Amino acid sequence: MMRLILLIEKALRLAAALCLLTLTVLVVAQVVLRYGFGGVPFFTEEVARYAMIWMALLAAAVAVREASHIRIDFVPDALRAVSPRARLVLDAVLDVISLTVFLVLLWYGIDMTMFAAGQTSEGLRISLSYPYAAVPVSFFFATLFALLRLGKKTGAL
Repeated sequence: MMRLILLIEKALRLAAALCLLTLTVLVVAQVVLRYGFGGVPFFTEEVARYAMIWMALLAAAVAVREASHIRIDFVPDALRAVSPRARLVLDAVLDVISLTVFLVLLWYGIDMTMFAAGQTSEGLRISLSYPYAAVPVSFFFATLFALLRLGKKTGAL
């Protein structure tokens, strides 16, 4: 099971890195083509935008796996000095809240992706469900990683 989770994490990292590489190459190409040759292919800006969205959301899922997502640590750190048990309880409560947010975003992401399936992008003329799918895909993995973290803390895993 843990090997599969590590494989998923590596795949997400690789996909996010490829999106970053695509974004970088396209933005540099846009600058060179615009100022060097006076024109840019129509698709470069749109592909760069979609690559940025996918990169950010996939990297956010990996951040959940590493517990490095945005979180205010002032109260939990203060509780550590007072009561380590209270710190563990607060961490579990915060993880449940995060999990709830991820599940809501997963649900609405699926709904949003299905709604976008009937629309096409202006430049590429592809279904908008492809770029919108970044939301449910990334929050599915964020949910999975949050469940694994919560399971480790509670001793279920």
